Amino acid sequence: MSGDNGRIIKRILRFTRPYIVYLGLSLALAVVHVAAALYAPVLVGKGVDLILAEGNVDFQGLVPIVTRLGAVIIVAAISQWLMGLCNNRAAYNTARDMRIKAFERLHNVPLKFIDSNQHGDILSRVITDVDQVSDGLLMGFTQLFSGVITIAGTIGFMFSIDSRITAIVVVLTPLSLFVASFIAKRTYSMFRLQ
Repeated sequence: MSGDNGRIIKRILRFTRPYIVYLGLSLALAVVHVAAALYAPVLVGKGVDLILAEGNVDFQGLVPIVTRLGAVIIVAAISQWLMGLCNNRAAYNTARDMRIKAFERLHNVPLKFIDSNQHGDILSRVITDVDQVSDGLLMGFTQLFSGVITIAGTIGFMFSIDSRITAIVVVLTPLSLFVASFIAKRTYSMFRLQ
């Protein structure tokens, strides 16, 4: 990340500071959602294990698993909905604050600057740029929180099942991404020539 990008991100994050409670709540809800989403397939697997053969199903053992699965799905859905609500609140309030600050600055710019731009051009740029930042924050919060926690949770589940396979996956995944990136960069120019 270049120095300019780092400064811009810090300035944007300063606007999010008043909404840190929403972001913290969103992070906690992301943990709940991911835990539920990762636990659901485990329950399905346990349920499948109780189906021994055609006509040989352990319904007494299956009922509590299906009930628990239903509860887990409800928890996952509600936590995901609440996480989206918190992310929306944080992103849109941040955008509102940025818009207010931008318009306050526009009141203090020299008239020469305003006259040198087309009518409405400055406002259009401010509104469009702030909307882009807002959309980026919204997607960033949602994807970042869920993605990081999903990866950590998946590795945790894998580690609880077999630590050796988990170690192999943790080592080989970045290596495979590097190889894929290397191949894509080297073949792109050849692909364009076709």
